[in-house]
Amino acid sequence: MKNLSLLLLFFLSFCAVSQISPGNWKGKLTAMGTTQDIYLSVEKSNSTYQVFLIAPSNPEVKFPCDSVAVSDSSFYFSLAKLGIVYEGRPTKDSLIGEFRQNGFVLDLLMSPSKIKPEKPKRPQTPVGEQDYYTEEILVENTSDSLTLSGTLTLPSDSGKFPVVILVSGSGPQNRDSEMFGHKPFAVIADHLAKQGIGSFRYDERGVGRSSGEFQGADLEDLYSDLTAVVEVIQERKEVSKLGILGHSEGGILAPKFASQNKKQIEFVVMMGAPGMPIKDMMHLQREALYKDQGLSKELIEEQKRLFTFIDSVVLSKSGEEKSLQLKKVLMDFADKKGMSEAEKMTFLSSQFDQLDGAWYKSFVSVVPEDYLKKMKCSVLVLGGGKDVQVPSSENMKAIGSALKKSRSRLFAPRTIQFVKYGELNHLLQPCETGMPDEYQKIETTISRDVLFSLSDFINSL
Repeated sequence: MKNLSLLLLFFLSFCAVSQISPGNWKGKLTAMGTTQDIYLSVEKSNSTYQVFLIAPSNPEVKFPCDSVAVSDSSFYFSLAKLGIVYEGRPTKDSLIGEFRQNGFVLDLLMSPSKIKPEKPKRPQTPVGEQDYYTEEILVENTSDSLTLSGTLTLPSDSGKFPVVILVSGSGPQNRDSEMFGHKPFAVIADHLAKQGIGSFRYDERGVGRSSGEFQGADLEDLYSDLTAVVEVIQERKEVSKLGILGHSEGGILAPKFASQNKKQIEFVVMMGAPGMPIKDMMHLQREALYKDQGLSKELIEEQKRLFTFIDSVVLSKSGEEKSLQLKKVLMDFADKKGMSEAEKMTFLSSQFDQLDGAWYKSFVSVVPEDYLKKMKCSVLVLGGGKDVQVPSSENMKAIGSALKKSRSRLFAPRTIQFVKYGELNHLLQPCETGMPDEYQKIETTISRDVLFSLSDFINSL
């Protein structure tokens, strides 16, 4: 799920700066017991400077800063998309300054350094030739005039198999649902093929080899893409049973589609999926993340009141009226935090587009019970006990309550299973805290127990 905090999590951001001489710089941003390495590239052409934030795991990926001002005694840049402002002063061999982001102020020391990214260990990622069958498939979404590219993976090139369509979480995702060097959908597809089960995973619109634009897409657009995928995969002669697996936001799309297309889908797997109303679940997510950051109860309650009002505006207003009210509440918040005029503009730019966009409204309007109570197929619900993004206890309980309402003697017997893993996070990795800053550090992409729960469930149907 998207972290929509107005106090954006700095350990999930790239940030920083250092002296005036061109080259690469490194620093450490430390807050609330969390440390994040910061890499920066300073480039100069004639008298013009450019500043780029660099992804630590891949130096070829650079994020250009918006405003840059350099003199003999100061160094300034901003990155509006993340609400970042940095002001520093050069010393003999370093840059000393303040990093500010949406109300947070942190000291940041930068020094010249070569960028030596450590390639993360991902032992579960499939490598080399495999003894199962794969095929590239193009899916035409004619309603939106785009083409989705994906990989069909089957145990062999002949025979009939249960096949599951994999639907990823929020944000632009490729067919492997790749993040932090992990490729969970590639790992799942590999495991399922070795257990006699087929799968199809696809690049989302505007990602990888799929056409279209992800920017501006809402849940209805992604639902349209899933509809096109199902229409193609269900026609494959190799399919004996068809199901959908959805992780996180995909755990909204998968059961919703199954509830509306009962004859097409025979089973659904919900991994780290919401069961309670999204606007209520997001309060739990933010509270867990804020507590980990050491925020006081008063600040947490302030944020809850703020987002309660924001969501009421988003859900009840539209067009220019909604935009004006959102801008007002954001600027009132910035004034209360004592932000400078430059910080206010950066803050508004970093928050407004997302809150005013189509995706956010489609997201916070979701009430999972509306579709869960209409489901008639078999369902497997998997959750991590240390999931802070979709807290498992509350959401799995809500899923169970909704599914109980869907019972009917008119349909064939079905299987409903719930499995909660106490020591796993939102990505279903073994973890210590469950916080997002651990995701990249953990070598395991997805727990082996989860993989076998998945394959055992599908093979038992």
